[in-house]
Amino acid sequence: MFEPFEAGGLTFKNRIVHVPTTLNMSDPRGYATRRLAAAYGSLARGGYSAVIVGATCVRQDGLINERMLGLYDEDYVIEFRDTVAEIRNNDCLAGIQLFYGGLIPGLGTTVPLEPGKGWIPGTVAWGPSNKYVIGNPHSDVIPTAVYEELVEAYGQAARRAREAGFDFVSFHFCHGSLPHTNLSLLSNQGRTDKYADRFLFCEEIIQRTQALCGKDFPIVPRLCCDENLEGGFDLEYFAEHYAPRLHALGIAVLDCTFGSMLGAPSRRTDIHSTEFIGPSFYTPKVVNRENIQRLRQALQNRNIDMPLIGSANLIAPQHLRTMVDEAGADFAGVCRLSLDDPDFPNKMRQGREDEIRLSTHTGASLLQGNIFGKGWAGSAQNPVFGREDEFRIVPTNRPLKVVVVGGGSGGMEYAITAREIGHDVVVLEKSATLGGVMDWAGNYPHLPNMEMLRHQPDYHRRMMQKWAVPVRLGVEASAGIILAEKPDVVVLATGAHAVIPAVQGLADALATGFALTIDDAMRRVNPPALDGNVVIWGAGEGAELAVNLQRGGGGVRLLEAGPHYVPANYIGSRVYAIMGIMAHAGLTVETGKRLVRVTSGEATFTDALDQEETLKMDHLVICQGRKPRNELAAPLRAANVTVQVIGDARAPRSYANAIHEAAYLARNLQR
Repeated sequence: MFEPFEAGGLTFKNRIVHVPTTLNMSDPRGYATRRLAAAYGSLARGGYSAVIVGATCVRQDGLINERMLGLYDEDYVIEFRDTVAEIRNNDCLAGIQLFYGGLIPGLGTTVPLEPGKGWIPGTVAWGPSNKYVIGNPHSDVIPTAVYEELVEAYGQAARRAREAGFDFVSFHFCHGSLPHTNLSLLSNQGRTDKYADRFLFCEEIIQRTQALCGKDFPIVPRLCCDENLEGGFDLEYFAEHYAPRLHALGIAVLDCTFGSMLGAPSRRTDIHSTEFIGPSFYTPKVVNRENIQRLRQALQNRNIDMPLIGSANLIAPQHLRTMVDEAGADFAGVCRLSLDDPDFPNKMRQGREDEIRLSTHTGASLLQGNIFGKGWAGSAQNPVFGREDEFRIVPTNRPLKVVVVGGGSGGMEYAITAREIGHDVVVLEKSATLGGVMDWAGNYPHLPNMEMLRHQPDYHRRMMQKWAVPVRLGVEASAGIILAEKPDVVVLATGAHAVIPAVQGLADALATGFALTIDDAMRRVNPPALDGNVVIWGAGEGAELAVNLQRGGGGVRLLEAGPHYVPANYIGSRVYAIMGIMAHAGLTVETGKRLVRVTSGEATFTDALDQEETLKMDHLVICQGRKPRNELAAPLRAANVTVQVIGDARAPRSYANAIHEAAYLARNLQR
């Protein structure tokens, strides 16, 4: 993993590469910003051999995000030099990926689109044909002359990239961009011009780049090597028809991706084609391991020797080692883990893997927004990424006494940060362990990858130990106990508790253990045995629990009081995968079911027509949402103490909101 590697005139100090990731950190006209430079600088500082700046448009009508980088003309060159310097000053190679949207500008629209238009004003949605589309159902067909204009646009953008100081250039020949749709057997149908040769567009782009930049300027294209779609090209087709021409062009390294965004059925029934591009929460780790192994063999069979970057769902050190040592890639390409912990390569090299902030693979879209939805890329767990300049730790010369009540995600993040700044901190936690809701949130043994949710509390606990933060467990904090600490600041990170509706017999059922809240049902210490028949009331929080119980062989019914399934806000992007799993398992959400009465072993519900149905069951799990636990705020403020309420104690949301609030407030304590 940490052996140097030479390719195409480049010397990589190790085998870890930050692959192109769209950050949406440009200004409104696509110019690089100080925020962008700081973000990429943090990655370079973390110990990568190369950092590749994400998709940068070669022409404005190909944008797919409002804040997408551009290299349309000479004005953009100087703005990139700060970013290049941040990367190269940290002994890291600097690359940049050049992009043109093609069909993708129609993706993610919330408004009707005119034929051939993207959702950003001035953008177009077109491809080699309109047989298969990605966004706009009425996409246009791109003329031959425009292809030729775009070849020149790519070449000139590559020249500008070299003038800005980048060590190499990458091309986005994948994931539905125009070059990829040209390669596709599905979308490139019926052309009678020279671009009926599906590889020609990519070939001309590389040749024009070499003509303008010199053949010694390294090129690291990112190509789709297998569409994984019915009727699309597969790995053998790529190795037979595209790889020889690619190799003949003298590229430095091949950045391999697999999968397609085109609207055709996936060839693999177990893994959707798009999961090879952007793995979902439940996608197997190192999802492209077998693809890389097969590609390497197919290339060797044809005497083609090209260094390969393998990526997708590498979110822990062992996954990187698997990609390089077992799958046979020359480089491990990392994206998500880069944002969650930019320092992870150095921590691996220094033997500090236990300090890596491993990814939970969830939550970022709940904060800054999705890159396709008016947001910039961030990390649910790492509040510093994208804010490197303003979130620097500045030691205090006036330590404050800070009492943090609650040892969940927000409380621990606040305590660690305040301690690092130099404040006098103590944490009061009523339970016997730190971790809060996140400590049981992943306790689903029959669902894949749920152990990732424990990464965050595990990391926080290690950092609490590293910074020697005093913790008092088993303390039910009261205003008197807190004020006895003589605090300057009290942080209420007390979370939320389950909503218990006023239903006849429910309180007694909870007391006997026949009924449980989801907190009780999921607890890690002495968990209840949810065997037999279980009824879950509340699909928003209870859907994953229902799937887990069913997969474990239990009988389960999932009831919902509302007219349709609305996922809890912390579920985020997992919802689509959850709905797919439920559909595959034949598990339905029975809506309009209101609980009216609970007796021993039974519960009575009414439907939308007020008809009663009494169900027999072994357990009833109540999942009716969460209510903030912040009753201590009023008496503490009455005592003239500064009180900060964070996380679910402010409003039930995701653990990511708690972490980001804590990080901001701790850094802004009065000095």
